Amino acid sequence: MEAEHSALARKIQELTVLYEISQLLVSIPDPKEELGHVLDILHSKMGMKRGTITLLDPVTQELDIKAAHGLTDRERQRGHYQIGEGITGKVVETGEPVIIPHIGKEPLFLNRG
Repeated sequence: MEAEHSALARKIQELTVLYEISQLLVSIPDPKEELGHVLDILHSKMGMKRGTITLLDPVTQELDIKAAHGLTDRERQRGHYQIGEGITGKVVETGEPVIIPHIGKEPLFLNRG
């Protein structure tokens, strides 16, 4: 019973965070300006330690980090890569989400620090 309660509480927390992010994004004229706030919400509400929002440049077909949390300046400076490269590049290539329980053990993780 405790496990069911914990799973339900986690689901409610996730839905609350999604709602908060959606409210933020629909309330502003240019959502790209608020990408850093999305990461702030994920950090404060979900305990995210490191994360990025990466967008595909339609001209160059490169993935560019547009917002980051917990990255070093050096990691931010090297924040572009190709489709298929790294975790985000693989997600874009396959169109399938991934869950990474231990980032340091993930072979696709690009440790650029």
